[in-house]
Amino acid sequence: MQIILRNIMEDYVIVTLDRIAADLDCCKCEKCRLDISCYALNRLPAKYVATTQGELMTKLCQFDNQFETKVIAELTAAAEQIKKNPRHIY
Repeated sequence: MQIILRNIMEDYVIVTLDRIAADLDCCKCEKCRLDISCYALNRLPAKYVATTQGELMTKLCQFDNQFETKVIAELTAAAEQIKKNPRHIY
């Protein structure tokens, strides 16, 4: 089994964005979703782990409520910023 080095913050941000996307007043296209994710990830600390593929989801579940609130706040701020300056044409 291969061990990989991952920034699990990336996965956590994507999972959280998928969960709250309906509540965000912004475009939901793939380009905007990626821009929102990038914006938030640049403002959140990296969380690197050495893990096997199967352990990845277990590690994602270890974040606490305070941290989840921070991620949601950053995603909300990111959505507002991207909404003002989308990189795609409607």
